[in-house]
Amino acid sequence: MRIACLTGILAAAFFAGAVAAAELRPAITVTGETVTLGDLFDDAGRAAHVIVANAPAPGLKSEITVSRISLAARRNGIEWRNNAGLTHIVVGRSGLPVPEHEVAAAIASAIETQSSSLPSAATLQIDFVNGTAGIQVAENAEQSVRVEQLSFNPRNGAFNAIVRAPANDMMSPLRRVAGRAYPVIDVPVLTRDVMPGDVVRRNDIDWIRLPSTRVSQNIVTSLAQLVGMSPRNPTRAGEPLRISDMHPPLVVEKGAQIDMSFVSGSLTLTARGRALDSGAVGDVVNVLNSRSNRTVQGIIEGPNMVRIDAPGAARAAAALDAAAGNS
Repeated sequence: MRIACLTGILAAAFFAGAVAAAELRPAITVTGETVTLGDLFDDAGRAAHVIVANAPAPGLKSEITVSRISLAARRNGIEWRNNAGLTHIVVGRSGLPVPEHEVAAAIASAIETQSSSLPSAATLQIDFVNGTAGIQVAENAEQSVRVEQLSFNPRNGAFNAIVRAPANDMMSPLRRVAGRAYPVIDVPVLTRDVMPGDVVRRNDIDWIRLPSTRVSQNIVTSLAQLVGMSPRNPTRAGEPLRISDMHPPLVVEKGAQIDMSFVSGSLTLTARGRALDSGAVGDVVNVLNSRSNRTVQGIIEGPNMVRIDAPGAARAAAALDAAAGNS
């Protein structure tokens, strides 16, 4: 019996000594919704899971007075001395930052609901004054945002918004963000310098975003206006292109030998000629018949290929027929 009592006394003394050695941390960061003695002390022993206070919202900080901590410690057998003279402990709570594009999308949607003057081809660009780094959610929560209040000035694009994150948690704190919203349009640009005569391919194209006020009706805004085209002048990579600067690539050069064709029913006549103009597919050019020495007009169908059509088709056909008869 005496041995058992002695063993118990020694164990109690050892445990008390271990608890007495606990030290209070001056600042902590927690992940959950509560702050425990185990979060506050480096060795709280069996009292580690005792809750002292609620934790702040993710991404925020709060304070707990040392007197409150001291009371909870004494009640749970933790003896310590405030040798550092602390008056409060700073508590932060970690979380997951809500991606900025999620916040921007929520605000853009709210602005679009208020304003119907947005150009049809444009989207809203959202620029934040101080970013959105403070908007965080708990590590196991959905990274979503809901706009609770919005003030928007359509003249200069300035906005102030109060948002909630996560969007479906009505107990989550409200955060304020501010910035500017303005319509932008995505336009294609070249990834390399292109010279006249070069044909633009799809892999030569990248996209940039421009304020809609900088996109005139003459600016190229679609792939169809660019792919397969050739610039009239040297173009630089990354710069917006004008529709008037692009044209189909030349497939007939002035002075080149070309094949002329005239089709009427089952009759097809061909002859050789010399192009008097340069042109792309679909262009109308003047062609000199090499044998008759007559000039006719035709439509370019392909590289050095011209089709003769009305209104000069009959005359052209006669010229081609005469040329064929002389050959």
